Amino acid sequence: MATPDRPPRGEARRAVILEAALQVVADEGVGAITHRRVAAAAGLPVAATTYWFASKDELLTAAYRLAADRDIARMRTLTASAATRGPGGLPGALTDLLTADLSGSRAALVAAYSLWLEAARRPELRAIEREWTAVYVDLLDDLLTRAGSRQPQTDARLLVATLDGLLLASLAAPQDDPAATLRPLLERLVGALLARGA
Repeated sequence: MATPDRPPRGEARRAVILEAALQVVADEGVGAITHRRVAAAAGLPVAATTYWFASKDELLTAAYRLAADRDIARMRTLTASAATRGPGGLPGALTDLLTADLSGSRAALVAAYSLWLEAARRPELRAIEREWTAVYVDLLDDLLTRAGSRQPQTDARLLVATLDGLLLASLAAPQDDPAATLRPLLERLVGALLARGA
């Protein structure tokens, strides 16, 4: 006899709540986050959200931390792979990163950028954003150093800002083949950065 689905317990319940919070942010914006709305999206009682998160701010912070941790892990994997491609492989690796973002969960990307913008108003989110950006800069700094950049830290900051801008533009105006647009832009930028250091 089949058993009915049971609601998750413990840390699994917390994870479901955070996923629901990210989905609510993606679908309705940061302003829609309430314990009641997230509980409904998670299919759980409100008491479940208030058990794990005492306030809306705590819930938003934990959701943003989850988004950051996932993306950082993905970026570490990508940069490890890019390091094996050699200096000429950096634009391709960055294009792969952006196209994976754009072809993956649009909701995850919208939620992450919505919370990123919310960091302008919330210091607790700002700390996560700074850490997230610092990891990206450090990882790209390493790749750019290997590729011959004479100012890898500055170049890495420029690349991080460019990647964010390209992703936001692509979210706002989706394209059928984003790689066809992104690759030449990244090849030109990385080429200019490395040529400047030669």
